[in-house]
Amino acid sequence: MDNNERRAAWEERYRAGPRPWDTGITPPEVVAFWQQQPTPPVGLAVDIGCGTGTNAAYLAGLGLSAIGADLSLTALLLAQQRRETLALPVQQRLHFAQADVSRLPFHNANAVYILDVGCFHALPIDARRDYAKGIVHNLAPGGHFHLYAFDRLPEEAGDPDARGFGETEVVDLFSPGLSVVEIIRARPDRKPCRWYLLRKR
Repeated sequence: MDNNERRAAWEERYRAGPRPWDTGITPPEVVAFWQQQPTPPVGLAVDIGCGTGTNAAYLAGLGLSAIGADLSLTALLLAQQRRETLALPVQQRLHFAQADVSRLPFHNANAVYILDVGCFHALPIDARRDYAKGIVHNLAPGGHFHLYAFDRLPEEAGDPDARGFGETEVVDLFSPGLSVVEIIRARPDRKPCRWYLLRKR
């Protein structure tokens, strides 16, 4: 599936559904991360595959400047509707960009936090290394990358279209630029999954 086909597929999913990932609730793992930080949040946060903007809005509500990026214009229009319901100071910190997340439209953004809840594992395997480079280049030194992703099941090992990652694949893709803070086996969603927290050296 090429990029135009992927975009058309996501537009249709956001228009017609179903959208099981679009819960309207920020994951407790993300909330817990920010509750554990010793200082109030400042700086730029980027939500990769932001969909209808739930998590980008949460990050802006904390006081961060937040950018949500998504391939689907339909999703971003829904995110913009969400933005307009927020308090004016939060609206002013929240922005959205239509983008192929393997080729982000910014570089050296010095983000203190980049979040991806289920976008990276949906990318074609041949786009994953470019995605990883974009994350590394846009994180500030000491910044965190927080990723939720499916595992690749053993029976999917030979399938180039399978979602998910092998046991060490995420860590390998982001080395040596990012180091592992923690990897948590998450409560299974549609398949086994993990939360990865990585930090830029």
